[in-house]
Amino acid sequence: MTTTSNTRLRIMTLIAALAMGAAPRARAEGTAAADAFLLLPVSAREVGLGQATLPVVRDATAFHWNPAGIGMVSSPDFAASYARMYEGVANHQMVAVAAPTGYRDLSVGLAWVRLGVDDIPRYPVLGPLSGDRFLTALAGATGYFGYAQSALFLTIARRNEFDLELGWQYLTLPMSVPVGVTIKYLSASTGDSSFAAEGSGIGIDVGAQSHFSLARALDTDYLGTMSFGLTLANVGGTRMTWNTPTDRTDKQDLAVRWGAAYDQPIPIARGNLSGSLVRWPTAWHWGVDYTFMDRVSVRVGRDMIEENGLSFGAGVSWRALTLDYGLQRHDLGASHRVSLHYDM
Repeated sequence: MTTTSNTRLRIMTLIAALAMGAAPRARAEGTAAADAFLLLPVSAREVGLGQATLPVVRDATAFHWNPAGIGMVSSPDFAASYARMYEGVANHQMVAVAAPTGYRDLSVGLAWVRLGVDDIPRYPVLGPLSGDRFLTALAGATGYFGYAQSALFLTIARRNEFDLELGWQYLTLPMSVPVGVTIKYLSASTGDSSFAAEGSGIGIDVGAQSHFSLARALDTDYLGTMSFGLTLANVGGTRMTWNTPTDRTDKQDLAVRWGAAYDQPIPIARGNLSGSLVRWPTAWHWGVDYTFMDRVSVRVGRDMIEENGLSFGAGVSWRALTLDYGLQRHDLGASHRVSLHYDM
């Protein structure tokens, strides 16, 4: 058996154990598995920036890390992505759309995310004798099953514009402060005709952003834009209840995420340089993006949760269409993500 095959088998065995062994156990609640799959990036841009997009995301993908970003959408916006993960064992998809309503600066967004693993091998229970175990292993898998988690998102956000009185030289600073809320419906299923388990639940995320010109605030022409963001994920706790005999409930507790970003035009290089730093409950994330002539972007970021968390990305824009690529390294294998964004 090759090294690649061994890796795939280890990954599948791990996922099978989590999917088939976790759900039936008797436990009231308190695991961190209810929406853990949503910690995966949903776009190639997120991948390239180490998932440090919370303060600056302003398109249809804002439902993921900060629903307030939907409030910055000024026209119908569409995004989709696909990734093969962990040596091709798992696949991940995302589709999202957002648009302004034309009423009181409100915008709405709809999105769908899915993580799936197919063809997980099923083996019979091993006998007590070594000879029986050897024969069982030699016979190979008796069948295959799949595991999938998905989520639907409804986001409502409002863009607030006002002038902040700074108190010196009668200076006022125009501010853009969008706020938003996302309601997410989670579902999961695993097994086949011999064993099946399904789970579902509802969660709520709340977010806010602020954007202002640092050049105007400091009366210096060459400075750029400053942004801040805050997200309260799983407000009240996100719970997923399984339809097993024990009625197991998984719970994801409140998570507070915050961060800042700075966007600097570089006229002499006909480009734009931006950087962001985001704090999750247990780790820092950072990302840097350079865009040339609003057409070509290169990115690098780091996810401090992973030892090999350095990620890379690139993007190409043509008119309203943007194609992005992101590479994320992981001990289980690199993940390649491609995403498409269309700003109508």
